Amino acid sequence: MYYPILEATVGRPYALYVHGSSDTTGAVRSVESIATGLRWKRLRDPVTVTGTPDSAAREACWELGAITAASLVP
Repeated sequence: MYYPILEATVGRPYALYVHGSSDTTGAVRSVESIATGLRWKRLRDPVTVTGTPDSAAREACWELGAITAASLVP
């Protein structure tokens, strides 16, 4: 089956933040599998946080958001 709307998104950038109580491996693998199938371009390695987010996790998320926003500016 052909989905032209999905073809229109090929090459689009994406970023990923995942928070889990003890493990994020499966969630990251699932999202990356979908993104690969859609042929999206990962901007940066995923930010993964387990347990309570600390200041380092918040800083990593801020940087991920800043890089993502900057990539959207033409």
